[in-house]
Amino acid sequence: MHFVAKNAIAALLALTVTATMARADDIPLPTAQASVLRAEFLAHAPTPANPGVTCVVDTGVNRNPDTDQAVIERQTVFSGDSSDSDSDVHHGTYLVMNIAAPANGWGTVGIAPQTRILSIRAIDNGAHSFLSNAYAAGISRCLEAKLTGAVNVETVLLALGRADTDTTSAGQAVQNEIATARAHGIAVVAAGGDDGGAVQWPARYDLAFAVGASDGRGGLCSSSSWGPELDISALGCADDTALWDTGDPATIDGSSTSAGLVAGVLTALRAYMPDLSSDGAQQLLLSTADTSGPSKVINVAAAFRAAGLGTMVDAYQPPTSGTPPRPAVIGVGTICPDGGVLSCQRPKLTAAVHKHGKVTLSVAALPSGSFLQAKVSRRWHTAASTSIRLKVGRWRKILLRFASIDGERSRTLVVRHSDLGKRRHRAVS
Repeated sequence: MHFVAKNAIAALLALTVTATMARADDIPLPTAQASVLRAEFLAHAPTPANPGVTCVVDTGVNRNPDTDQAVIERQTVFSGDSSDSDSDVHHGTYLVMNIAAPANGWGTVGIAPQTRILSIRAIDNGAHSFLSNAYAAGISRCLEAKLTGAVNVETVLLALGRADTDTTSAGQAVQNEIATARAHGIAVVAAGGDDGGAVQWPARYDLAFAVGASDGRGGLCSSSSWGPELDISALGCADDTALWDTGDPATIDGSSTSAGLVAGVLTALRAYMPDLSSDGAQQLLLSTADTSGPSKVINVAAAFRAAGLGTMVDAYQPPTSGTPPRPAVIGVGTICPDGGVLSCQRPKLTAAVHKHGKVTLSVAALPSGSFLQAKVSRRWHTAASTSIRLKVGRWRKILLRFASIDGERSRTLVVRHSDLGKRRHRAVS
């Protein structure tokens, strides 16, 4: 995830619509993601009789005014407490805030603040990778809460992934738990990934609802993984959020955020329509998605109308808009699902020059013991310095990464024509 900080209805006719406006200290409504996804109305919708629960299997959740009101329970599959084990990025905390933070005068407002969160920490303290057996145990906790704990779990969110499919018995256990959750009527939403390559695992598993990161024009973000396994996309470039510890407004990128938005919408939709199956809810999102751009983008208002909830959508009245203050950049690291040193890094482009049919790419630094790799079409080219030159013909993008002799690889940077001639790094994570 990458952050930029800045200063700062009725499901049934019997329900009464009450618009709860955000206080002055919340980020301005509608959020960027609510506007792009046509979900402005959802932040003002009444709480259903039995609120839906999204079970977030991730790094845990820290306490703040937004998460305290959203989270009904915190669990961990490891020893220790259930707070966010990712001290660099606070991955799980931001996911929860962007899904279900209420309009309470602090921080942000989630895409579906009437939903609730069950947090399952599946990353060990200090770890920068997930273990498949822990992931499987986390999914199992979600199902157990629904079957034996009377928790209305409608959706499981899996926002961590890896480039290669885990073919071990532990990986099979993850897929088995996804299948079991689906068989018990729970949707399983998974982030497609952010390395600009193929859809990651477990999102590529066919029983998972795979989500990509799209931009405000309907195309995929430059860093988003892509491929036929993607089911749908949601805004994942410059989404509104708030810093988890201060509540100051910020923006956030990545397919993890996109998957969280889709999970929150699915949970809300099924809570308002309790007879709607998980398969039926997913089909509604697919059949009503916006396909005017290159990717299939969720259209929340259209999905709710198709479900018979048009009264809820029509009750929304846009607030008076204000001019937000100028943002200041804050750089934060990213959760590294594959572990290791290089996998926690991504090349920082300092120059991209196209001359005489060749492109020269330069990066800020080369990690110790690694080399620079770039790919235009099928083959990776390698250089032992901070610059690499490629012969190019017609091209859409160049992939750039670090690699080591033992096979470890960094996260991938996507270089496009718009980067040519630039002398600074453009963040794409």
